[in-house]
Amino acid sequence: MTTQAVTGVLNCSSGFKIPLKATITDGAEVALTTDTSFTVTAQNIGDFAPGQTVVSGLITAGVNMSYCYILRKGLILSLVPWAVKGVACGNPALHRAVTLQPGDQLRVFTMVASGRNAALSVVTNQGVPRIFIGTAAGAATTQLLDLQTNNTIGETLNGSVITQAYFTSIDQALITSVAGGAQVTMSNGNLSGAVPASDPIIVQPYLKPASIPVALNFTAQYITSA
Repeated sequence: MTTQAVTGVLNCSSGFKIPLKATITDGAEVALTTDTSFTVTAQNIGDFAPGQTVVSGLITAGVNMSYCYILRKGLILSLVPWAVKGVACGNPALHRAVTLQPGDQLRVFTMVASGRNAALSVVTNQGVPRIFIGTAAGAATTQLLDLQTNNTIGETLNGSVITQAYFTSIDQALITSVAGGAQVTMSNGNLSGAVPASDPIIVQPYLKPASIPVALNFTAQYITSA
């Protein structure tokens, strides 16, 4: 199995910095821990800096990456900005500041350069962050399902409005769905909204403004030609 170095820094409101570094095995979600050059032992972010409030930062992968977030008690607490080394262009603010607690983890999913894993990362009008994932295999319509529950976007976010989102996939040239990215479809087949794809090997993903209502039987998907 392949591995890659993942590094990063989280910036806290107090001015405190959380340095991060680990060699990550591709294709499996894991916790990114602190850089032992600064912290002696590798620790999860919540155990290293409890009480510190993270306001911005950037995680960088060596080859390719699909998503990154702060996990607390089994739920996504906040999306965390990330990029592939060489195309990073900033340290964005988190969509909401996070005051760390013991046990909080920074979770990452890396993959090889040819990895076709796609991820739709969203924030709702209620401030709820979620990630929906899928992997295209040939010419097909690929459903994007909740990372943690495997539910549809309608089952997870029923009654909410997506106000920020980004969709990452290396298949940008093969995507034929609306806006060249992920689409949220109503139960009657009409379009509720779409999020263009960003190829993380080429450009740093950013949360973009959106206005996508979600109801119970809505689905998220993307269509590829090969």
